[in-house]
Amino acid sequence: MLGAGAANIATCILLEKYDFDPGKMILIDRGGVLHPERFDMESMKSSNRWKYEIALRTNRDGVKGGLREALVDADALIAASTPGPGVVKKEDVKLMAKDPIVFALANPVPEIWPWEAQEAGAAVVATGRSDLPNQVNNSLIFPSVFRGALDCSARQITYETMISSAVELARCAEEKGLSPNYIIPTMEEWMVFPRVAAAVADSLSREGLARRKVSYQEELGLAQEIIMRARQTLKALVDSRIVVEPSEA
Repeated sequence: MLGAGAANIATCILLEKYDFDPGKMILIDRGGVLHPERFDMESMKSSNRWKYEIALRTNRDGVKGGLREALVDADALIAASTPGPGVVKKEDVKLMAKDPIVFALANPVPEIWPWEAQEAGAAVVATGRSDLPNQVNNSLIFPSVFRGALDCSARQITYETMISSAVELARCAEEKGLSPNYIIPTMEEWMVFPRVAAAVADSLSREGLARRKVSYQEELGLAQEIIMRARQTLKALVDSRIVVEPSEA
């Protein structure tokens, strides 16, 4: 994981909760690879406890150095760092295992352009941009998470809930048919949103965190109704020219 800020720290924790082995993960920040013997561990302990604890339980092989050292034989790169291009180079991707996965998520310009990563051997590439395949956009998740949590009057939102929403999102993509250029639904596939909301409400209900227990099917119907009503209202506003579409503004 290139970048050890809020995005990749959360990603690391979620992957760990999903039973990925943290010892096989390597995080890299501006100071290089995180590992227990790094020079700034003592100051990190007080300034960034999350990063400190991740440095202790990741990188079991004790890899040191920077991005290039971390990428040797790596299966996947999740970059949430500095806008590129050129932050990750083709030569870096060539160091990875055969047919690697590259997520270059910086905006507005990814750390490496998708075609460069593909030329270097990447089998799957994702970015944060809507004009490129496989846009990883948090808007696919967070409105639905709040929809589901609100509808079941949740006491809190857990990591397990977030994983349930991600699994449902993955199912939506799988049902449509996965390909190297389609690993995640697009923002235009609006039926994804009630499904994720339903998965969230169901998960929270089963965890005992919902003040009002709601099943998957109940929340699916409720969320569909709410979202459809909003879509119909927007369409009516656009059709009546009260609201002008951005392309016409």
